Amino acid sequence: MINRLRIPLAFAALLCLGSCNKNKPADTGDNYLQVIGEYEQQLPGAGYRLNLSYNGPVAMRHAFVAWADSLQNKVPDMVKSNESIYVNYMPGQTGMHIRKDMYQTNITYILTVADSSLYAHLTQDLLRRNFPFTINVVGAALDPAKKLAVQQHMLEQALVNARAKLGFLAGKEHLYKITSIEELDNTMPYGPEYYDFNRKMISRVKVRATLE
Repeated sequence: MINRLRIPLAFAALLCLGSCNKNKPADTGDNYLQVIGEYEQQLPGAGYRLNLSYNGPVAMRHAFVAWADSLQNKVPDMVKSNESIYVNYMPGQTGMHIRKDMYQTNITYILTVADSSLYAHLTQDLLRRNFPFTINVVGAALDPAKKLAVQQHMLEQALVNARAKLGFLAGKEHLYKITSIEELDNTMPYGPEYYDFNRKMISRVKVRATLE
């Protein structure tokens, strides 16, 4: 009984070994290199993408919406992205009769400003009018006609950086052949807030190569 089991087990082991070798990539041994190429660029001509929100009593809604509508002349691409009305219960008020002064509303707009001067003007105007508001920088705004050219340039420079790293790691005695290039998340290493607020862009590529 024992001898009969040995042949199938050995045969299965050979099949497994053969399939593993067949599917194993050629550059997974000691003869490959993998690096991250990076390139960071300041965009002084870029604007800011902002989220502007009102979050307060329904009684002040009309005044805020009228003010927001007046911005259309200065910010033509300003759009409303959200509006909701809700009851603001305080601890211990659940189940009590709902009064009109308990209703709150949230209104959010998305807008693009050309520079920080308009951002500062909006903030000062909102403070002067005593609106309960939040304003957040959520991205850098780049002219769509220029964006593709900027992205291509940055990818090229990130690849130059990757090639320099590969050349250093390979050493003078080795040549290398690039086998794959993958574009990575472009908001590292400091997170999107750093790049958005400082109007910077970063391009990162993962490059894999075999030694020859």
